[in-house]
Amino acid sequence: MFERVEFEGTTLVWDYQIKSMNDFKGYYHWHQCGEILYVHEGQGIVVLNNHTYPIRKGMLFFFQPYQLHHVYAEVHPDTPYERNIFYVEPIVMDRYLEAFPHRRAFFSRLWKGRNQQQVFDLSSSMDQVDWIYRTYDQSRSRVGGEWEESVLFLLQLLNVLDQQSDVEQERQPYLVESRQLRHAEKMMHWIEEHYIDEIRLDHMADDIHLSKSYASRIFQQETGSSITDYVTARRLKQAYLLLETTTLSVEEVGRRAGFPNGSYFIQLFRKSAGTTPLQYRQHFERSSRH
Repeated sequence: MFERVEFEGTTLVWDYQIKSMNDFKGYYHWHQCGEILYVHEGQGIVVLNNHTYPIRKGMLFFFQPYQLHHVYAEVHPDTPYERNIFYVEPIVMDRYLEAFPHRRAFFSRLWKGRNQQQVFDLSSSMDQVDWIYRTYDQSRSRVGGEWEESVLFLLQLLNVLDQQSDVEQERQPYLVESRQLRHAEKMMHWIEEHYIDEIRLDHMADDIHLSKSYASRIFQQETGSSITDYVTARRLKQAYLLLETTTLSVEEVGRRAGFPNGSYFIQLFRKSAGTTPLQYRQHFERSSRH
């Protein structure tokens, strides 16, 4: 679930015009860096910050470092999922943006701001955004993706996002008043308050006034994943955080993340990270010193 992105000396890790023609179920995960997903074609759901958002042409999503997210695309032969993805190391890019204080401030809010807009509908600006992506991809092929080209690309994209953000802020009061939370969003908020404890579906269903069977079914429909998968991902994310930021024992980390059975926690963590919790902590400490 934790997918480390290796930059290997590059400014951006770049995936251009990726197209999926078969099933694309995705899974809950996060990265140590920022991720920007821009959709060319497709339909489906993105889960972010306990909310669900539609995948459709022109949507752009900014996932902050270590932010749990899930992308579920409904892919059929006549409805492929095509997107551009790039990863950016925010601290490095922040230094490159020093000469552009306004854009730097906006970028800073994007990658570390709380309650910051991270979803943008750029359907009305797709010609401009497509040109920005296309010319940068061409320049990478020509000059090898040097940092100057990467900064220029990001400045152009930030300009579009900043303008769109101003428009969305003007509309936000009306959107907040008119939009009702989906059932899955209510369940994710409930889980956020209870994931450390034993999760019982009947208790959650009662609290949000749904039947057990309907709660399970509607969560799957609205997010593309099961309640169990979401709870496990949320608990594991907390375990990663505690391993990186505390000196608590592995057993205590598991307990505070919602895994009272220590051996089960270690087994599940190993399956997720490919290593034990203790080995992960040791590797993180060594990496942090470099």
